[in-house]
Amino acid sequence: MVKTVDDQAKAGEDYQELVQTLEFKEGEAFQVVEVFINDDENWEPDEDFWVQLYSHDQEVELRGADTKTRVTIIDDDKPG
Repeated sequence: MVKTVDDQAKAGEDYQELVQTLEFKEGEAFQVVEVFINDDENWEPDEDFWVQLYSHDQEVELRGADTKTRVTIIDDDKPG
């Protein structure tokens, strides 16, 4: 299972929450997931959230260096 986890960026406000079960077929090494970013015209500092892998049955965070990644939403609006 893959989920988004809030940090400075908040689901529903800055991006669309993702909770998705991944099922790998034999020989499949990876899958692509999409997280949609909410674009607005308001200036904000850059904000982060996380994409984390969890066990399917117990929803326990998987351990390892490649089971969690930080996503930075870079503001493309100029202040003032």
